[in-house]
Amino acid sequence: EQAAEQGGGEAPSLRDGTWELVLSDVEPFRASTFFLALGEAVEALIQKGASDGALTVHALATGGGEVGRVAHVVEGGGGRLHSLVELKSGSLPSLPLALAGVVVSSGELQAARAGGGVFDLRLVNTSVQQNEVRYGLPTEGGLAPGVERSLLSWIGDQTVPSGEVFSRVLEPLGGGPSAQLRLSYSDGELMVWRAPKLGDHFFVFVRGEEETWPAMEETRRRQASSATQSAVGSAFALGMLNPFFSRAAGARKS
Repeated sequence: EQAAEQGGGEAPSLRDGTWELVLSDVEPFRASTFFLALGEAVEALIQKGASDGALTVHALATGGGEVGRVAHVVEGGGGRLHSLVELKSGSLPSLPLALAGVVVSSGELQAARAGGGVFDLRLVNTSVQQNEVRYGLPTEGGLAPGVERSLLSWIGDQTVPSGEVFSRVLEPLGGGPSAQLRLSYSDGELMVWRAPKLGDHFFVFVRGEEETWPAMEETRRRQASSATQSAVGSAFALGMLNPFFSRAAGARKS
């Protein structure tokens, strides 16, 4: 990855497009806008150096799930970043049934005053698209796989205002729904992000094809028409912020 660092003292240029994650020194889901913001909150408000352990424990706690492909979609002239994470969650052991979807977390990107390819990323919202039930049915030749997409399609219309949820809990403590990324390399085919406030971890992306990520177009279409705020999703976002509640309560009392 060090060989891909941009040289010459000139900051690389961020390019719009679909970028697929191919290499990282941490779990792939941590490229998510949601978890980048959560990790920085842990570092700033709980304990410096604690985010690696906290997010690894989160991965273990959700060990019944499987992370697939991960992508970043940059658009608006580098002003917006959407992270897409494919997830599959199993049901009961030995039962041929699984739930699958793509978690889309959207944020606003702004070049930092410090320059040097550093960007401030602010979390805005989260949704789950391409929801489907995968199952196996017994036949004479054994179990036949199947996919049911209509049963859970309504979930894609539910948007979680995760940025607002983070703000309510973290701003009284001096934090917020944000993370910092440094673009260490970028050309037409390769993009490398580093997370300066999260151990300088790196995420290497290659140029992808938008049509291979239909969840992004589904997100745009649904949010432009009938998306509503999800109470269940908001509760999940609040649950992820449990360690900060007592600190926030103390800050309000003082």
